[in-house]
Amino acid sequence: MIYLKSKALLALLIMISFPLLSACSNRELDAISLVISLGIDKDEAGYMVTYQVLNTKTVSSQKSVNESAFVLYKEKGKDLGEIEKRITSQASRMMYLAHVRSIIIGEDVAREGLNGILDYLTRSHGFRSDYYFIIAKGATANQILNTVTAVESVSGRKLYNSIENSKEWWASINSLKVYELINDINAKGKNPVLIGVELYEKTEDMDSIKGLEKSETVILKLTDLAVFRDDKLIGWLNEEDGRSFHNIVGKSKKSVNFVDYDKNTHVSVDIINSKRNIKVSLLDGEPVINVMFSIVSDISTVAGNVDFTEKENQDKLINLINEKFTDVCIKTLNKAQQEFKTDIFGFGESIHRKYPKVWNELKDNWDTEFTKLQVNFMFDTKIRDLGLIYKSIEGE
Repeated sequence: MIYLKSKALLALLIMISFPLLSACSNRELDAISLVISLGIDKDEAGYMVTYQVLNTKTVSSQKSVNESAFVLYKEKGKDLGEIEKRITSQASRMMYLAHVRSIIIGEDVAREGLNGILDYLTRSHGFRSDYYFIIAKGATANQILNTVTAVESVSGRKLYNSIENSKEWWASINSLKVYELINDINAKGKNPVLIGVELYEKTEDMDSIKGLEKSETVILKLTDLAVFRDDKLIGWLNEEDGRSFHNIVGKSKKSVNFVDYDKNTHVSVDIINSKRNIKVSLLDGEPVINVMFSIVSDISTVAGNVDFTEKENQDKLINLINEKFTDVCIKTLNKAQQEFKTDIFGFGESIHRKYPKVWNELKDNWDTEFTKLQVNFMFDTKIRDLGLIYKSIEGE
């Protein structure tokens, strides 16, 4: 009986508290600016930081408002903590950082190093840890955030949503959140890779709401992958390499592949499920990495006249798919070993787990040892579905 009375009292207290909490929240919203994204560029003073703030007037109004969905504030300073305080001289409201969805970093800043930025972000009480890092390629972070985009007009939020949607279906796109990035920087046997963004189509009014009146507007496109050694950007992986990278590290579950079956037949396959397994062995005392893939795919398009209900044709297609996957993985591995000389795949961590004594001998000089590492790729592909029609329309 006492227990039931206590529950009833607790429920009553909660009901009484709701109006008070609501009133408190309303007062707070009147006093804060909701920051959606930060842009960090290099400047003679140190950094130039762009704060992309949600224009709550356009969100809350029930009428059409001829204003941008966001407002930009920018400030310069020696360090990010100083800039955060100095920006209050411009803004009428306190910058509220808990809703930041993306951190856009200029390429020149990334090449100098991210450690100072990460120190600020992790020390500050204002940030959560669920935002993505994106590197601006061929443009400044300010230009990226100053762009008015269609459908999702707040570009910082648009980029976050694009990563969330695309990483499920398009294997070349993914990024890291703050503690994942810190872990990769500090790991001895792995280096970070971050998604890049570029202005895919530039227009004169791309920073104006007038640009949205056109059917073809400026496009912010998630693009190549930024490769780091420790905390410094050292180069880029193109789209094909990016897809291969995500396959190798096991982040790709679904994607698309294209194969020329013969000179007259082009086949597209949807990768429905991809599983990756890494095994480490020793050959003459040296580590060898075997990366094995198990892939389930569906045929989505056939441009040509081949009957894939015939086992002989299916077997040939599977061999071609496996060969193409292997060739692309070897190309991406060679780029990491010979051009970047940095382990972006986490092979060093795999060696550490399997052979800790061997790793202790390699870890202090791993960048050099990685360039000599033997890596083998093996694929086991199965075709699950031929589509709604079994034979090509050209053959009907």
